[in-house]
Amino acid sequence: MRTTTRDSSVLVGRGLTKHIDGRTLWRDLDVDLEPRTITALTGVSGSGKTTLLNVLGLLDAPSSGELRLGERRLSGISGKDTRRLYREHFAFLFQNYALVEQWTVRANLELALRSIGVGKRARASRIRDALESVGLGEREKSRVYTLSGGEQQRVAIARVIAHRPTIVLADEPTAALDADNAHTVKEHLRRIADDNAVVVLTTHDTDMEHFADHILRL
Repeated sequence: MRTTTRDSSVLVGRGLTKHIDGRTLWRDLDVDLEPRTITALTGVSGSGKTTLLNVLGLLDAPSSGELRLGERRLSGISGKDTRRLYREHFAFLFQNYALVEQWTVRANLELALRSIGVGKRARASRIRDALESVGLGEREKSRVYTLSGGEQQRVAIARVIAHRPTIVLADEPTAALDADNAHTVKEHLRRIADDNAVVVLTTHDTDMEHFADHILRL
């Protein structure tokens, strides 16, 4: 995964080490995560896959090492700068979808786009296009709790698409889905990557390993 480029969207880690409760999860990791690629973080339970994903997404800090986005150093940046990076670059897919179940599909996407400063007119267009791209164009007004698990994951993916991030971090995105819905999620992640995004995911799914461009085993 090494590259000599310093594109502003390349996420780079150097010497990343993480200690928790006296235990070392991983030590001296070097990673170069490039646009238009999908990287799968694999390993046994407890190996630190989700922890590494959180470090890459600035939700946690490494015990040592450095993280950069292009030439920009990310380690130790202020909360204000972190929030700006979330608005401009980062999006997340969580195992539980992180949706408000009593709200409509549209309301969930509206909240996400308002939080990153997208204007009202642009929000409407982005939401419509994103839902159509995942096959849920007719479900804008549906309450989330009425949707299947696969549909809820597609809403979460539509939220990512509407955000238009350069880096997508997904924690076990197919773990709770049947084979058909898992295949659909993989197709959408591939399209997001092909649209010049970095995609990093954790997985126990051996098929997902074959699907990814790079594997990082912890």
